[in-house]
Amino acid sequence: MTNRQERIILSLMSINALAFVVIFLFLAFNYRLAADDYHHAQMVSQHGIWDAMVYYYNNWNPRWSSILVTNTFLSSASKTWTLFLFHCCSLLLGFVAVWSLLKGLISKFQLPFTSLQAAILSIYLIMATFHTSFSKADTWFWITVNPMYLWGTFAAILGGSFLFQNWLPIARYVLVGLMFLYAGGSSESVALCSLVVLFFVGFISKNSNNQNIDRTALHFATVACMVGFAIAMTGNGIQVRREHLPHHPASDRLILGLWNYVKFNFYRIPTILPIAILAVAPFGFFGRKHLRFQLISWKDVFWSNRKLWLIADLMVGVLAMALGWVMCEMGPERTWFPITVLVVTVSVALAYQLGSWAYIILKGRLFQVVVLAQLLLLSFQVTLGFIRVPESFHYANAHDARTVAIQAISDSEDNHKVASLPDSGWLMSGDISQDPDHFTNMHLGLYFGLSQPIVADSSLISGR
Repeated sequence: MTNRQERIILSLMSINALAFVVIFLFLAFNYRLAADDYHHAQMVSQHGIWDAMVYYYNNWNPRWSSILVTNTFLSSASKTWTLFLFHCCSLLLGFVAVWSLLKGLISKFQLPFTSLQAAILSIYLIMATFHTSFSKADTWFWITVNPMYLWGTFAAILGGSFLFQNWLPIARYVLVGLMFLYAGGSSESVALCSLVVLFFVGFISKNSNNQNIDRTALHFATVACMVGFAIAMTGNGIQVRREHLPHHPASDRLILGLWNYVKFNFYRIPTILPIAILAVAPFGFFGRKHLRFQLISWKDVFWSNRKLWLIADLMVGVLAMALGWVMCEMGPERTWFPITVLVVTVSVALAYQLGSWAYIILKGRLFQVVVLAQLLLLSFQVTLGFIRVPESFHYANAHDARTVAIQAISDSEDNHKVASLPDSGWLMSGDISQDPDHFTNMHLGLYFGLSQPIVADSSLISGR
């Protein structure tokens, strides 16, 4: 990529990627324990990393692989740097996964990007995924949940990237197996979406002469993901969780699943398309000269990408039906994270293929439009950064002040009142309820070894 205009766009993408990293790290620095974090930390303190996972596996949450990651970091939750290190690892895992996938695709399709440019694009795509996420507080920052959906998806992407590569087969097969074993045991939505992709790729490549997919690695990936998922699905904890979920007739669950599918396609996904389109605009400019992939009609958009549309529809459909069947609703937004990755992936692929068409429609002004899109994206990030970062510092200071106040409480008191916390913004809130029997109150009291109920009092000043 030597074109001057392309270098300008890549520079703007680098600035946007850097702005995202700075904002993310500031927010990560201000993350504090919240809700279930306290219970996990206490269980790890009592039983150790492995036995605490076994406890959850048998009594509440059988997502064994992600629970192990959570427990590992929360085993030293009292150290101020642990939570920040955890979020740095999230960012690093995402970068390695996307970079490895891009390197494989660049080699397979002979795309005109250098290793340095691939690294910049990797961070940029993580930025795009962050801003198109349906929920940020729990998906990206909540340490109890982050390994389930964020890490699970990144592990699947990293493992999938090895299917396009050919270095050291044995070592690569082991890594593929480990990544998909983790993905399968991390959460149901990640496991199901991963299996949809793996089975689909296996089916379309079965009778193909295409040698770009290592089918042995694909078999390792599929079996490992199924094993990880099976371990999670046979845990006693899953029965406990089901007791707390609605129990509707099968016909109602199927209808709810179909309704979820409609809502995903016509309500939820459209809400993240504007920021996705804004973010992927540069890929159209890069792809305009790669004539082998350029599309010139709407018919080509759908027909040439029929496999991409089919796998996307299968992912959305399977996830929608699974949530409708199990939860009798759409479920929390964090479970939709694979859909976010899907939207970004499809958007990038289409933008790259429509570069020439956009160049013609815009009468040669595609460069100006992309520059404007990058400046708008930068303004969007800077504006949100000026709002969210100070907000997170305010929240963190209040959280620390509350911790000091709780540590000074005498357990002989009949009623423990602590200050309510301010808005945590993009961070998962550690605030508790005025109901002493609420799970957040109970987890907080357990963590600090209080035998009496603890409640929030909005009349108290919380480090403001």
